[in-house]
Amino acid sequence: MEWLDLGISLSYVVLGAVLLIIAKLFNDLLTPYHLDTELTVNNNQAVGLSLTGYYAGVIIIFLGAALGFEEGDFLFDQLIPEMAVDATYALGGIILLNLGRKILDRMVLRQFSIYKELVQDRNVGTGAVLFGSYIATALILAGGIYGEVPPEAAFAGPWTGPITALCYFFTGQITLILFSVFYQRITKYDIHEEIEKDNVAAGVAFGGNMIALGVLLLKASAHHFESLQSSVMEYVTLTFIGFIVLFLIRQLVDHALLPKTSIAHEIAVDKNLGAAWIESLVAIGMAAVIYFMI
Repeated sequence: MEWLDLGISLSYVVLGAVLLIIAKLFNDLLTPYHLDTELTVNNNQAVGLSLTGYYAGVIIIFLGAALGFEEGDFLFDQLIPEMAVDATYALGGIILLNLGRKILDRMVLRQFSIYKELVQDRNVGTGAVLFGSYIATALILAGGIYGEVPPEAAFAGPWTGPITALCYFFTGQITLILFSVFYQRITKYDIHEEIEKDNVAAGVAFGGNMIALGVLLLKASAHHFESLQSSVMEYVTLTFIGFIVLFLIRQLVDHALLPKTSIAHEIAVDKNLGAAWIESLVAIGMAAVIYFMI
C-alpha cells in the first residue's frame, strides 16, 4: 500500500469515528433516557444491544457512502469534497436510523413501548429486535446510497442520489412492517406477547430474520439506478423471494435441523436462546448465499 492510499484510508477512519460520536449525541437527544447512565451505572444489556445495532448501522451506511459510485479515477484533490459528500450521506443516515426506530415503535412493536421495555424492564429481547431493525434499515439505505444514479444518466441531477436513497429507506420501512405481519403469520406463537414477557429467544429470532431480509433487499437497492421500472421490479422480486425463502428456512430448522422438537416450542415454551441463534444464523446465511449467487 502506498503512503498516499494509507493517508486516505486513515482519513476515512477518523471521519468514521467522528460520525459515531455524532450518532451518539444525536441518539442522546432523541431518547427519553441517558445512554451513559443506562450502560455504565445500570449495566442495562438491553440498551447496550440496541445501541450496538445502532452504531453498526451507522458504520454500514457510512461504508455505503464511502464505497459508492465514482466516475473515473479518484484524485487526491477530490478528497475533501468527496469526504464531505460521504459525511453528509452518513449524517442523513443517522437521522433516518432514528426515524426508523420511531417507525418500529409505532408500527412493528406497537403493542407496547420499546422505551419502557428497554429501560424499566431491561428487556434484552426488545433490544435484539431493535438491533435487527437497525441493521436491516442500514443495509437497505446503504445500498440506496451506494447504487446512486450515474452522472451520465439522462435523468441525473444534484438531488437524484439523495432522493433515490430516501425512496429506498421508506420502501424498506414499509417492507419491514409487512414482513413483521408475515412473520407473525408463519409463527405459532404471539411475537409481541413473548417479547413483552422478556423472552430473549423470541426477540433474537425475529431480529435475525429482519437482518436476513435486509441482506436480500441490499441486493435490490445496491445496483446502480437505471430506470424506475427495472428498480421496482427487482425490489419486488427480491422481496417476494425473501418472504418465501425465510418461510422455507423456518421449515428447514423445524424439520431438518431440530427434528425432535419444533422451533415454536423451543422459543415460546423453553425460551431456548440456542434455537433462536440457529434460526437467525441459517436465515442470514441463506440470505447471503442468495445475495452472492443471484
